[in-house]
Amino acid sequence: MIRQATKYDKTQIIEMMQLFRAESHIEQYKDLDNVEYWNKLLDNIFAGQGIIYIEDGIGLIMGVVMPTIWCDKTLVLNELAWYVKPEHRNTTVGYRLLKAYVDYGKQLKQEGRIKMFTIAKMVTSPDLKYGRFGFSKLDEIWIQ
Repeated sequence: MIRQATKYDKTQIIEMMQLFRAESHIEQYKDLDNVEYWNKLLDNIFAGQGIIYIEDGIGLIMGVVMPTIWCDKTLVLNELAWYVKPEHRNTTVGYRLLKAYVDYGKQLKQEGRIKMFTIAKMVTSPDLKYGRFGFSKLDEIWIQ
């Protein structure tokens, strides 16, 4: 069952994020393990600076609310990670996590709390039709 994560989920969130990092193949991140930072980030999200939806032991999606680069009073919900363990892919879990995130983003927009919300697609992500969720492609990110 998809639910909103709480502070009691920190251990499994960090474990899933470590799995996500390993699968993402971003060499610049492979040796980073700052648990103090992760606890602070999660505390901020749980205090209202974002959202994490989780299916216990299976997957998660998380986003953080932050100012845009144009105005510190105009906020955006940025997706940080969307991860489902390999043995649970090709089920409805990933879709249900994304739907919870999209519904939350729409709610924040309707309430006037954010201007927009984002989702990222990594090169290792499946080729989903994000447009059917209302997203439009804006840019690509390249790393070195």
